[in-house]
Order: sequence, then C-alpha cells, then structure tokens
Amino acid sequence: MQALKGWMWKLGVAALGLIILFNILDKTVLSWTVINPGYTGIKINRLVDRGISKENVVTGFVFYNPIQSVVVVYPTFVQREVWTRSATEGSPANEELSFNTKDSVPVAIDVAVSYLLRADKVPEFYTRFRADDISNWTHGYLRDTARNIVVAIGSEYSFDDINGVKKEEFLNRVTAELNRRTQPIGVTIQQFGLVGALRPPPELANAVNAKTKAIQDSIRTENEVRAAQAEARKKVAIAEGEAAANRALASSLDDRLLAWERLKLQRAYIDKWNGQMPGVVSGEGGGMLLNIPAPAAQK
Repeated sequence: MQALKGWMWKLGVAALGLIILFNILDKTVLSWTVINPGYTGIKINRLVDRGISKENVVTGFVFYNPIQSVVVVYPTFVQREVWTRSATEGSPANEELSFNTKDSVPVAIDVAVSYLLRADKVPEFYTRFRADDISNWTHGYLRDTARNIVVAIGSEYSFDDINGVKKEEFLNRVTAELNRRTQPIGVTIQQFGLVGALRPPPELANAVNAKTKAIQDSIRTENEVRAAQAEARKKVAIAEGEAAANRALASSLDDRLLAWERLKLQRAYIDKWNGQMPGVVSGEGGGMLLNIPAPAAQK
C-alpha cells in the first residue's frame, strides 16, 4: 500500500511537470491556432523584418514558434460596413460622408459598403498595409478612399440631378472607381449604396419639399381638369345625340301625315261612341268633345 501511494505521488508530480513544461513550450517554443473555414491566415516572421512566410496557411491547425512567428487571420467572406451619422447604426461616432455638388450645395450622405478580400492576395495585402485587424483598414484606408471619390464625382452633378434621375448613375460611378482602386490590392467592392436619403441644408430641404408638393398638387389638379373635360364631352355627346334624334324625327313628319294621324284618332273615338251625349261639357261654348254630324231623319 505504501509503495502504491509512492507511485501515485510520483505520477502526479510527473503529470504536473508535463503540464508546466507544456505551458512553457506553448508560450516560448511551440504554439498553435485554428483557422476556420472562411478565413485565411498568414505566418509572420518577427525576426526578419516581419517577413511573411512562404508556407501556405489556409484552414485547420497551424503550429508556430511564438517567439519567432505570429499568425494573422483575415476573413475572406463578404464584409459589410456602414458609415452613418446615427449613433445606433455602425460606429457611435458620426461617420457620414459629405461633398459639394456642382451648384455648390453641401450634401451629407450615409452609405453602406460591402467588399470581399481575395485569399490569394492576403500576403500582399498585409505587406502593403501592415493591418493585423481588417476593420482598421476598413475604417481607415477604405473610408478615406471612398470619401475622396464621392467628393470628386459628386462635384460633377447638380443637386437636382443627384437627388433625382441621376442618383443611380452617381452611385454606379463611385462603385466602379472604388473598385478600380482596390482590386489591385486584392479587394473587390460588391456594393456601394445610400442608407436613407441625401441630406441637404435644412432651408434647401424645405424648398425641395415645397417643390415636390407643388408638383404633386399640379398633377392632381391636371387630373381633375382632365376628368371634368371628359365628363363635359360625355354630356355634350349625349345632348348632341338626343338633338340629332329629335331633328330626324321632326324631319320625318309633314302636314299630310299629321292630318292622317288626327283622322285615325277621330275614327277611334267614333268607333267607341255609344250614341249618348257626354255628361260633362267643357268650354265656354258648351260644345261636344267631338264634332259628330247629326244622323239623318228617318222616313
């Protein structure tokens, strides 16, 4: 029993020693990390001007000497960032972009940008920017570049154009130019667009709203006028049709036809008369309703 306790004590001491040794090695001689799918890592040599190792680091376990090397990991899936004035969307700081239009109108915009970092360009990307965290590059180099492009292209449009029919053209030009500048460093811009509407000065915004309302009122009034004109034309057409029908009917009647119709009416009354005088006589002369000749005296 005593011997067993001795062996257990020695085994515990050995295990503790291995743990301590492993921790020392992990901090000084040997370390490892895991690079998940959707990320690319590069091994940096700290002792040789922070040179990048030629070893292809993709996914899985990566072992390295922490004294000599460090592994930097970049995402290679689509990244999205927003630069807005709002403290609840994106950064709490005001990151809106602003520019002056061709007609000297100061405009502020909130934008969203989506981009993709090519895995095969990651070593060159790090060599150029020395950015251990890609968000530093996003809110630094990328934002500055986008702002400069917006200022340059925005100055070629009037406010009415950029706030109206040429808004999409403006955004497409900004996206294309941003892509032209970032693709050589391995970054492809997937999308660049507005978050919300353009923000001109308050006095101009009020004028724009008034102009929009005036246009809407004019369109509504024009529609009402067209409806009234259509209704008037309908009534005229109906009246003209009735008048034409009356003229046609009047033109088809002559004196002989009217006399014949009167005779037909008198004949109908005679056929229905029972030979008795009417009990009610009207008119001043006290005459009969119908002028009927007296019957001849019987022989």
